[in-house]
Amino acid sequence: MRRPVAGEVRVHDRQIYVESDPDSARPDLAKALAYQIGGLCGAAVPGVIVLSTGLYAGDVGFAVEVHDAAPVLDPVWDDVMEVSFRPESERTRLVQGDGEAAWDLSLARTDYRVRYCARGMDEGRELSTRVAGESRADSYLLQFWPAPPRPDEVIRHTSRMAGDLHGNVRRTARTPEQLAEAERLTRQVFQRAAEERAEQAAEGRRLHHEEWEWGGRLPSERLRGARESNVLGLLRFDSDLVHALDVVGPEVQRAVALLAARRACEAAGLTDVPWVAQALSESAEGRPLPPPFDDPARMWEALRSDPRVPDRTVLEAIPPEWPPYVPPPSADTGRKVVVVPLAVTPRTPGRISQPHFALPAVLAAAKLAPLIAALDAVWHALNTYGEHYPELLDEIRSVCAERAMSIAAALRTRTTPPRLVDVTAVAPQLAPLARTATRLHPRPGSPTPYDSSVGGPLLWPADEPWPHCEGPHKWDGWNEILSPEDVRQRRRIRAAVANRPGGDPPGTRYTPEELAIEERIKAGRPWPEGPIPLLPVAQLYVRDVPLLRPPKQAEADLLQVLWCPFDHPAQPETALFWRSAAAVTDILDTPPEPPAIQFPGYLPEPCLLAPEQITEYPNIMELGKELQRQLEDWRRWQAAGVALDSFDNTPYPLDSSDTPYSKDFYNELYTGRMSVAPGWKVGGWTRWGLTDPLPRLCPSCGTEMDPLLTIASGEWNSNYPDWIPDEDRARSLSSTTHPEPHNPTMLDLARGYDLQLHVCPVSPDHPHIELIQ
Repeated sequence: MRRPVAGEVRVHDRQIYVESDPDSARPDLAKALAYQIGGLCGAAVPGVIVLSTGLYAGDVGFAVEVHDAAPVLDPVWDDVMEVSFRPESERTRLVQGDGEAAWDLSLARTDYRVRYCARGMDEGRELSTRVAGESRADSYLLQFWPAPPRPDEVIRHTSRMAGDLHGNVRRTARTPEQLAEAERLTRQVFQRAAEERAEQAAEGRRLHHEEWEWGGRLPSERLRGARESNVLGLLRFDSDLVHALDVVGPEVQRAVALLAARRACEAAGLTDVPWVAQALSESAEGRPLPPPFDDPARMWEALRSDPRVPDRTVLEAIPPEWPPYVPPPSADTGRKVVVVPLAVTPRTPGRISQPHFALPAVLAAAKLAPLIAALDAVWHALNTYGEHYPELLDEIRSVCAERAMSIAAALRTRTTPPRLVDVTAVAPQLAPLARTATRLHPRPGSPTPYDSSVGGPLLWPADEPWPHCEGPHKWDGWNEILSPEDVRQRRRIRAAVANRPGGDPPGTRYTPEELAIEERIKAGRPWPEGPIPLLPVAQLYVRDVPLLRPPKQAEADLLQVLWCPFDHPAQPETALFWRSAAAVTDILDTPPEPPAIQFPGYLPEPCLLAPEQITEYPNIMELGKELQRQLEDWRRWQAAGVALDSFDNTPYPLDSSDTPYSKDFYNELYTGRMSVAPGWKVGGWTRWGLTDPLPRLCPSCGTEMDPLLTIASGEWNSNYPDWIPDEDRARSLSSTTHPEPHNPTMLDLARGYDLQLHVCPVSPDHPHIELIQ
């Protein structure tokens, strides 16, 4: 789906137009509605659609979407009508009522179904004219998708204004047959509307009951899928804890499961029983449970026959009183249903055997699904504690909060190891050339518009047009034509396959559904025509990256980087936007996406950032001859106190038997391990390698340009492991993790190179330059 229009559009005389024939005159409303059933929009004249609004004059909310297939109808719209439309030329535009502004819709010359949705038409008609400062009254959505022609249809009718428009069309029907057909279709519309209202009311009642069942809030799909566990029982004791366990993530869920199992065994006096202690230890190490836990019958027999098992009992756990269900008021009568709870005599708690409840907690903690393991282990531990269960739940809640905070902090922290030697001790003249760079350390996550991110949603104003690239966009005739969603689906499937045990070759690990999706993706997409919406690449807040210095824009504190996902001519073409975050009050929720991208490696995976400041020095090719000679002199490195083994690059102490290496070795040592950091970064020095250093002069004023942002195809190179952050060293050896640890963004530029953006320090209006190295 792409969205060529989003924001506000000015109407005049209650009309907006879609026009595709620049040489034809705009039809009047009567001609546009001829032979139609509905009057919300008129498409009887080829190549033109006349759209009616409630507001007479002024700005209304308006969006246009172009889909590949019929979109789902959003229930928020009051009035909905569909017509068929075929452009008369390659240039179809949305035109304001006064004709002063127009938006190119980039529609192909084919048949479309058009859905016109309206909300607040009566309020717009009452307002009549909207002036600056007045709140918006009515909003509209126009959707296009390819479909064969068919008669117009009124899908939904709510407002009086739309009723008047439809009624005017019916009253002007030219024959009795047309009038009868109009009445028949009108009855269908009202019948369908009644059915929709009944379905919505039934769904509302279902959700209302589900909300009560889950403790006052609707469950996530993960919790809905956990009904096979004891989640409903645990809800009656602490619904807030159930929802907290859902969102803390698998690592905390697994920790809670293990803690609950251990606490249950402690309460039951089982931790000194060897076979129980071994099971707890094996489970904590992530290994399968040992006998007798591998056979439930043997486990229960061992519990019965082992004299070391204590005979401990406790009064059973009784949940707090649960409020009775009160249905919502009837939609027809508005009356509330009064529920009189039955008088129930409180049940006297009996005594239960704690060891018999503790062992199921051990089994539960070993389940494969972390959420199920946590829910069931806590449930069995709760019953093991019996009347003392509040102590257990207090500890579980505390652990959830503490572990979630520590994990979040760990995920957002990255530390580059110190360099093997202070390079200024080797060549003191490097000291004044030191620059601070910020390594961004992108890591997979779910960023929001308020986060600094790579590939995440942007804080983009709803009333600002989304940028497009006019092209040209040329297909190489060889690579697959994929949409962004195709790429995402393929990545999800391959991540699942990479982490799934199965046969060899890996193709045997695919499910039938995954194979079907892969076949559909392989079929490809049509090559896109017309302007292409840009893709979000990065969003950086100055609060997270203080090195960002908006050139002569004191109020700007947010940099947004987008690109066209097609080669121009050898890499994507970028666009930079500086803005004040505080000035964005209404965010564009669903920006348009390109219908296709040239290569999967041009779509960044959403990543959060862990910015870290480091010190860089120039590439050796940017240094003078004297400095180069100093860095190639082994005696200077020896004087600094460090030498390296030429085979595994491992530092070792110097002694009298050391022999010097070649100057090329020290050249490579400085270039690869001491000077310019790999990966995504802001500022610092320019990386060279594909070419020798080139002048980076502003095309407008000739000023030397500053490095702004490096967009990288990888975070480190295995040849230089000392750039790998301390927190990633264990994962860096993984061959099954998807995405691979060294490339969390999954970008691939020019077969593994980096795209470096440079900006002019004189003016933000001067164009930036792009450098592939």
